Amino acid sequence: MKSQNSVNTEPNRITKDIVANIGDDIEFNCTVQNVGRLSVSWAKRTPKSGSGSVVLSMRSILSLSDPRYTIVETKDNKTDSSVYTFKITKIETSDTGSYECQVILAATEKITKTLNLAVKHPAIISQERTPRSMVVTEGESLEMTCYADGFPQPTLSWERAHNAIMPAGGHVHLGANLRIKEVHRLDRGAYYCIATNGVGQPDRRLVRVEVEFRPQIAIQRPKIAQMLSHTAELECTVQAYPAPAVFWYRNGAKLQTDSQHEISNTASSHETTTSVLRIESINESDFGDYYCNATNKLGHADARLHLFQPVIPVPSIF
Repeated sequence: MKSQNSVNTEPNRITKDIVANIGDDIEFNCTVQNVGRLSVSWAKRTPKSGSGSVVLSMRSILSLSDPRYTIVETKDNKTDSSVYTFKITKIETSDTGSYECQVILAATEKITKTLNLAVKHPAIISQERTPRSMVVTEGESLEMTCYADGFPQPTLSWERAHNAIMPAGGHVHLGANLRIKEVHRLDRGAYYCIATNGVGQPDRRLVRVEVEFRPQIAIQRPKIAQMLSHTAELECTVQAYPAPAVFWYRNGAKLQTDSQHEISNTASSHETTTSVLRIESINESDFGDYYCNATNKLGHADARLHLFQPVIPVPSIF
């Protein structure tokens, strides 16, 4: 049952909602008519505890010993009212929330009015929710989502390192989600999520994209001519990610480095491997077909190279 004084003691004026910057000094004012001996307090709502709140002051006494807090009670006998001014210096992000001016009528009864304090703070990209890297197979779709907090609400966009062209064209993709319908190996590289809200400097988050694809072999010289007793080099260039295992075959048998053969594999870039088969002091049995084979978890590729003895024309006398 409500107190008979509930109407007369209701807070009738309270500061409007406030938007402040970090470091500002602010104050809340609550005017109460006919307060008498009733208790008036300022409290901060605590959303995590449901409908609960933390009492910050009781009339002119602070309930929390935070040096940033000050409470002042100003009485006006002419209007029979009191103004309760709650001050906070050097505003912090944690001060954001709803504040209540409460008139305590009984142990289980109170009347309140509420104001909201919003504190501007720079955009910060979530380290937990935004990925650091993504791995996708060529031809599949890819979606990356960037999450950021801040007030005002940050605007999110995506860019590539070195101002490279985005997969869909242009240099900037607006929005939190970046989607690539069919990923190509050229889409691999560094992408930056950028969050900005006009407060402080924009925040940036690097996301590396790796594109896996099956081996592809390129042969610059598929036919190699060499004289007997000379050295021949057979070379194949493999593009693949992850890095492939590269082997050479002759007549169905895998070749190994020995006194006659030397095999060297060199990674010349992130996804390119060059393999060279060196054959020392060629004899008749060395002529024929050789196969360069490259394999990774997505598949394999073969390329044929042919080693032959050149035919030297015999001079004729007419």
